Amino acid sequence: MSATARPEAGGSAHAALRRDDRGRFVDAQGRVDLKSLTRDAFVRFFVDDLGDSEARALRAYKCLWQDGARSIDEMTTVARATREKLKQVAYVYALEPELVLRSDDGTLKYLWKLEDGHAVESVLIPDGDRLTLCMSSQVGCAMACAFCLTGDLGLKRHLRPSEIACQPLQVGRQLPAGVRITNLVLMGMGEPLHNLDNLVEALTIALDDHALNLSHRKVTVSTVGLVPQMAELARRLPVNLAVSVNASNEAQRLAIMPITKKHSLEALIEACRRFPLPSGKRITFEYVMFDGFNDTEDDAQRLMDLLAGIPTKVNLIPYNPNPDRDLQPPPFERVKAFQHYLVTRGVNCSIRTTRGQDISAACGQLGKAWAQANAKGWLEDARRIAGYGSTSDVSDTAPTPPV
Repeated sequence: MSATARPEAGGSAHAALRRDDRGRFVDAQGRVDLKSLTRDAFVRFFVDDLGDSEARALRAYKCLWQDGARSIDEMTTVARATREKLKQVAYVYALEPELVLRSDDGTLKYLWKLEDGHAVESVLIPDGDRLTLCMSSQVGCAMACAFCLTGDLGLKRHLRPSEIACQPLQVGRQLPAGVRITNLVLMGMGEPLHNLDNLVEALTIALDDHALNLSHRKVTVSTVGLVPQMAELARRLPVNLAVSVNASNEAQRLAIMPITKKHSLEALIEACRRFPLPSGKRITFEYVMFDGFNDTEDDAQRLMDLLAGIPTKVNLIPYNPNPDRDLQPPPFERVKAFQHYLVTRGVNCSIRTTRGQDISAACGQLGKAWAQANAKGWLEDARRIAGYGSTSDVSDTAPTPPV
C-alpha cells in the first residue's frame, strides 16, 4: 500500500477522506475502504493485493452488498486466512442512522452521523407501489441557492462512494421482508455533479447486479446546472437527469441561483438540447414556484419557449416555506393554472406533492437544523429540534415504513 495519498477535494481533517496513488479511498493507516470500490476495482484489489481469485472476490463483493456483512469478520463466505489478511489492509464502512423521524404522511427522514462528526440526511418516500429514497451526495452544498437551507451550510466536504451507496443499502435492510426501494433520486443534501467521480462510483455500485441491483431507469440525478459535468454524466452513466431550472428568464435565475453567473440559462438549456437521451426518455425540469416571482402565465409561456424541442417533463414544486426566508409559495390555484397552461399546450407537466414538511424533509429543507444541533451538543438538542409535534415519531432505530 502506498504511503502517498492526495486529499479528496472538498475534504476535511477526516482521516479516511483521501485517495491513494491508485485512486482508492484509504484511512490514516492506509487501509482501503472496501465499500468505496466498484466491482472491477474490488476484484483488482483481491487479485493484485491479496493474491486471491476473481471468483472469490465476487463472492466477497456480494457478501458486502447483498448478504449484509457489516465487518470483515462477518464476511463468512471469505476464507478465514483471507479475512485476516483483509484486516491488515482494508476495512468495511458501516453507515448507521443516528435518528429517524416519521412524518404524518408516512415519509421517513434518516439522519446519518458520519465518522468525522458531520451529518447528512436521506428521505424515504412511500407512494403507492413506489418507494423512493432521496439521497445526499455532500455535507452541505456550495451552490447557495436562495431558497435552500442546505446551501446555508456551505460545502463541508464531498461524500465518498461508500457514504453515498450505503444510504440505500442501510435503509433497504430495515424494510419489511419482500419490500425494497424502487427508485433513487439524488436530490438530497449537496449538488451531485459537484461530486461527480464519487457519485459515478457510488451509482455504479447501486446499479451492479452483484451489489444493490437497481435499474438505471429508476435512478435520477438532479443538478442546478453544472454544464460540463452534465455531458460527463451522460458519458459515464445511463441514468435519468433532472435539471433544477426554477426560472423563466436569466434575470430571475440570477436572483435565486448564483450558479447562473458561471453557467447562463442559455448555456444550460443548450446543454440540455445536446444531452443524449435514449428513445422514450425525457429530461425532468424542476421548477420551484414562488409567490409573485415566477408564477404568472407569462412565466409559463417563457418556460415553454425555453424548453421547446427538448423531450421534457416539467415538475412544478410549490416552495416549501422556511423560517429563515421571506419567500412564500403561490396559492395552489395559481400553481394549478400554471400547470393547466402548459398541459393544454402539449407540455408534460405535473405538480410535486409536498411530503415530509412536518419533519423538515421536503425539498429545500434538509440539513440546517441538524448542523445547529451538532454545534450545541448533538443528540440532546437534535431530539429537541426534532419535536415538530406530538404526532411526529422520533426514535433511535428506524421504524417500519408504511407500504
